[in-house]
Amino acid sequence: MAKVKSQKEKDLQELKEKLAQAKAVVFSDYRGTTVKDLDKFRKTLRKDNIFSKVYKLTLVKKALEENNIAAPALDYKTPVILSISAEDETAPARSVKNMSKDIKTIAVLEGIADGKVISKDQVLALADMPTKQELRGMVVRTINAPVSGFVNVLAGNIRGLVNVLNAMAQK
Repeated sequence: MAKVKSQKEKDLQELKEKLAQAKAVVFSDYRGTTVKDLDKFRKTLRKDNIFSKVYKLTLVKKALEENNIAAPALDYKTPVILSISAEDETAPARSVKNMSKDIKTIAVLEGIADGKVISKDQVLALADMPTKQELRGMVVRTINAPVSGFVNVLAGNIRGLVNVLNAMAQK
């Protein structure tokens, strides 16, 4: 069923707002995907606070243009589903990549990060990056490493003394 002009304008406004707030966007091909698989895809993305919706390409181009995002190569001949995250730069790429392993008909096409269109390879590289929580954990471990090493050195002498005393007690 064709959409009326007011609905198209509403969709354009919604997409403009989503793109303005977006930290990352992933364009995916979903040709041949069953409704059951699409529901599973959307449900999984929703758990990660990722907005996902199918828009007409002309509408996407208008919204990108109005948000000053240059996308000259954006010319797909396939249906495209947008996955948009306003919270995490890597979440949409990671989620779409993981779902494309389970649902073979979903494939990453391109993405947007920092207001610029990025290639499929760059999206997949983003997907392989650790999450913010994992990065924070790595920083904490790096800061803590010298302290824990010093504690182990100090504890090593005491351990050696305890081992000597135990050996003497057993004789």
